Amino acid sequence: MTTPTGKDVSVARTKHSRQTIKVLFERIKTALVLAIAFIIISTQSSVLIFSIIISTFMGFVAWEWAGLAGIIKKSSKFSYTICFIFIVGFLYQELGLSHNQDQIDKEMSLIILSIGLLFWIISVFFLYHYPKYFQVWNEKYKLIIMGLLITIPAWNGMIVLKSLNPEGYLLLLIVVLVAVTDIGAYFVGRKFGRLKLAERLSPNKTWEGVYGGAAFCVLAMILLAPMTDSILPEFNQIDSLSILFLTLTTVVLSVVGDLLESMLKRNQGVKDSGDILPGHGGILDRVDGLLAVVPCFSLILILITK
Repeated sequence: MTTPTGKDVSVARTKHSRQTIKVLFERIKTALVLAIAFIIISTQSSVLIFSIIISTFMGFVAWEWAGLAGIIKKSSKFSYTICFIFIVGFLYQELGLSHNQDQIDKEMSLIILSIGLLFWIISVFFLYHYPKYFQVWNEKYKLIIMGLLITIPAWNGMIVLKSLNPEGYLLLLIVVLVAVTDIGAYFVGRKFGRLKLAERLSPNKTWEGVYGGAAFCVLAMILLAPMTDSILPEFNQIDSLSILFLTLTTVVLSVVGDLLESMLKRNQGVKDSGDILPGHGGILDRVDGLLAVVPCFSLILILITK
């Protein structure tokens, strides 16, 4: 067996560095394109147009979820996605979106969002005890239902945020908060991480990362607070304690959403939910935290501003 020389090691490190830079460049390029597209869609479209676009987007999320649920055949994934679209179409009628209104039925939304929040609360139990109750949720039809309990409340929540603030700034706020939380958790966890958060689910996540994400999120909200007073009149009805609660809720549910997807990917033995986004993997990989945060965030805002 030949022992690698110093030159071989140096060449290998150089190749690894180049590959890392290439992947990072792809991630940044994709992230910028997605950010610009989301800003335009959020701020320049009506509630109706936005709801159509977000429904299409969530259809792709449903497709990827089908893979995490263990559905292999493309025809079966397509059927699952069509089922999601059919349910969304029905809810269009119930929420009043089919009548080209800028306001949706808040009572109906409260029911949908409450179901979503209940799901995420229950999921914390299974995440905490993983893999103890593995056999309880690890069945294809249960995972299929889980997908609907995640995608539909998140879909409804995004439309609620757009309805509460048609200019789209509320949507941008929640996306920024989730993104800042992820960034803070990544860098603080990488630099100072020692105590594992959920080693069996995601070995790289640490409690220090969670605290770092929380600190970044709170700091972002503090910095954005003066701006929200002018561009988000809805926030004038919310006291500082409620805003702090919304911020910390964002942190907690962002982590829960991330861990749930990690659990399902580990269950299926895959690294990413898909490969549609260069350098990022699947759409679900990028919005897992957002899917958990949006239902609770929008539910609280409806109750506070009602």
